[in-house]
Amino acid sequence: MAIGLPTAAAANETQLWSVHAFGLKVGELRVATTQTATTYKGSGAFKTTGLAGVLKRIRFEISANGRVRQDQLVPTAYDGAIDTGRRVSETKLRFSNRLPTKTAGAQDPETPISNAAKQGAIDPMTMMWLTLRSQTDDTLCQFDQTQFDGTRLVRITMTNRNGDAAKVTCSGTYDRIGGYSAEELAELKTSPLSITYARVQGTWQASEIHLTSRHGKAKLFRKD
Repeated sequence: MAIGLPTAAAANETQLWSVHAFGLKVGELRVATTQTATTYKGSGAFKTTGLAGVLKRIRFEISANGRVRQDQLVPTAYDGAIDTGRRVSETKLRFSNRLPTKTAGAQDPETPISNAAKQGAIDPMTMMWLTLRSQTDDTLCQFDQTQFDGTRLVRITMTNRNGDAAKVTCSGTYDRIGGYSAEELAELKTSPLSITYARVQGTWQASEIHLTSRHGKAKLFRKD
């Protein structure tokens, strides 16, 4: 279920994103990746800016590494540290034959997730890299992938395409499919998601993201 990579991938890339919600800037997301012909590694870090109280503490740092095999990213390991302002959690995943296994982390899923359901799922950092990296005409708007963070399983699909020769928006859904309680699924099971890409020197570069969480709508704008 891994997604094919563009053939002309940059070896190193750093991205800075401005995160907006509630009508104001709430933080910044920094993504850094390195890829060779056979391996990749990446990290992502979010922190709030200019906020007070509980919101001021919200942050996360995630990282992943793996292999590049037949133009696909195959994760090997993932580490995540998240502070929601109310709860701090650290998670480690290791992958064998495309099956993610949690090796560290105290939080358990609200409902059990079978290995069959997790088979082929990738980690949040690998997913971030796949969607935010530069795309080719063949890979643009071709996302259909499950993601496991150690506690919850989701499916991200973006196959709808709208735009022109200079700018294209890929849109779809973020679906909660495993590890959630009945109450959580009743609150929000499916939410819209879109990423806009601009044509730059023969490739498509991510420039804007729109998403919806249980807290409301958020927008991300690329600043680098």
